[in-house]
Amino acid sequence: MKQPYKRGRYEWHAAGMRRAVLFDLDGTLVDSDRAYFFAEREALAHFGYEGFTYADHQRFAGVGMRDMWEILLSERDVRASVDQLLEVGDRLYLQRLRQSLKVYSGVAGLAARLRGAGFGLAVASGSSRAVIAAVLSSAGLSSCFSVQVSAEEVPRGKPDPAVFQEAARRLRVSWEDCTVVEDTAAGVQAALRAGMKCVAVTSKAARECPSAVNAGRVLLAEHASFDDAVVFGWITAGSGRTVLRSEGQRF
Repeated sequence: MKQPYKRGRYEWHAAGMRRAVLFDLDGTLVDSDRAYFFAEREALAHFGYEGFTYADHQRFAGVGMRDMWEILLSERDVRASVDQLLEVGDRLYLQRLRQSLKVYSGVAGLAARLRGAGFGLAVASGSSRAVIAAVLSSAGLSSCFSVQVSAEEVPRGKPDPAVFQEAARRLRVSWEDCTVVEDTAAGVQAALRAGMKCVAVTSKAARECPSAVNAGRVLLAEHASFDDAVVFGWITAGSGRTVLRSEGQRF
């Protein structure tokens, strides 16, 4: 019988609880990279700063939006507050995403398969709560996820594990019984720091933790060859070193 977890504010009885899978949103469930880049650049331009590049955007992959704006304001001459940038950036992002929203069908299929099997499901994202709700609604995925957690609701965003720990707490599932699905190195690091397994949907995310891949703690299942049935099997079995190649084979 599992003992109660007592780690700061995260305390609950995990005896007999189900397993859970925690999904990142942007870049994992939906393809939003370009939409976020243009929204960030336009938000800064709105306040008179024109020097934001795609390399700047990539630097903050997986980092919460509030954390990103705080860092940028400390480094650049931008005459705006974090809250102003969040408000304008979120509005511009949602405008772009509603024009063209691409859902990663393989990952969405995995969520549906897991839900049917009785897993607890959550979205744990660096985006704001308003953005998470709007994107899931537009993608037709709201009903899949009983819990939605924004990095704005925890003390620190990824690579700190707090957003995943909070999602597990709300689902009433112990950390060790959670698997994370992520597209960034920061997200994979956060999952591993929480003691969770992780499915990395990009090779760049998995590249930062080769020892965890070799130990069977991280599965590389890239979007181009994502097989929700195979990933479901890995999550439910959770043993061995498995990497999905582009042709869908395993070794």
